[in-house]
Amino acid sequence: MTTNTKEQSLNGSIRTLLQEMKNEETPATETPATRLQRVLKIYFGIKPLLAFLSTFPFIPSTWRKSLALFIQALEAFALSAPEITAAFKAGRDL
Repeated sequence: MTTNTKEQSLNGSIRTLLQEMKNEETPATETPATRLQRVLKIYFGIKPLLAFLSTFPFIPSTWRKSLALFIQALEAFALSAPEITAAFKAGRDL
């Protein structure tokens, strides 16, 4: 994948996330489950950016390692969380 292709992929992922979040209604009262789903939705939207940053050579190696650990922790957390589908809208069930 070329740098231009990576950049397009990252930009597309972030644009999609921002559009989805813009269209999402924030409920008056959130449950822990809806907060968790929102955090995971954002994580999945910026995951390509985080992965890119964790390999970027101009970032100090200790920062890259800590970012990689953070990504691994979020990935493990996401595997144990309730499933998020394309139809998910935080707070819609309230």
